[in-house]
Formats: sequence, structure tokens, C-alpha cells
Amino acid sequence: SLAPTIAPLASLLYSGDNEIVTDACWALSYLSDGSNSQIQAVLDAGVSNQLIKLLAHKLNEVKQPALRIVGNICTGEHLQTQSIIDSGALPCLREMMSSEKPSIRKEACWTVSNITAGTTSQIQSVMSEGLVPPLV
Repeated sequence: SLAPTIAPLASLLYSGDNEIVTDACWALSYLSDGSNSQIQAVLDAGVSNQLIKLLAHKLNEVKQPALRIVGNICTGEHLQTQSIIDSGALPCLREMMSSEKPSIRKEACWTVSNITAGTTSQIQSVMSEGLVPPLV
């Protein structure tokens, strides 16, 4: 079980030290890059809302690994993807799709493509949020 590893890392997402937050995000990104049960273990740590806050962080060094976690979660089951949508990720993704940093733009587009592999309702959410025109 990954839970004993994930809980302490998840708590570090709330640190006031940007370097600690960045390192915790990268660690969680590696742990969320796998099976649906690994993704669920990350979600069960209650990180969704904090991850969405980190997507709006002023530093790209924090945004990038937070975005990777969100993208990894959106490779999972439809309910896992929905939890990210419900946490308010779509407006953040729209913003990140026009980032000055190419790697963030690319990762945001990858995340949106993962979401559009979901349900009709999830695809509609992406379209309603205006995320399709930036892709084309």
C-alpha cells in the first residue's frame, strides 16, 4: 500500500517553503504515474483542492509538478478524472494553455486530452470551459 508514503508527502503540499512543495509534488507525481489504485491512493490523501491551488502558483517550478499530478490523475478512471474537474481544474488548465513556458502548455494540453478521453459530460465540460479553441 502506498498510503503510508503518500500521507506525509500530501501534508508537505501545504508548506510555506516553495522548494519543499515542489519536491513533494514531484514525488507525488511519480507515485500517481501508474495504476488506477495508485491514482486513488493519491486522491484518498485529499490533495485535489490543494493541487488546484498550486496550479495557480506564481512559480512555474511549483506549477509544473502539480500539473503533472493532475494529468496523471486524469489518466485514471472516469470518477478520478471527475474529481479533478469538480475541484475546479478546468479554468486553471485554460490559463496554463497560454503559459509562456512551452512545457507547461504541453502538459496542460496533455491533461485536457486525458479529460476528453472520458465521459460525454467530461467532454462537454471541456468544451463549455472554452478549452478546445486553444488546442486547435
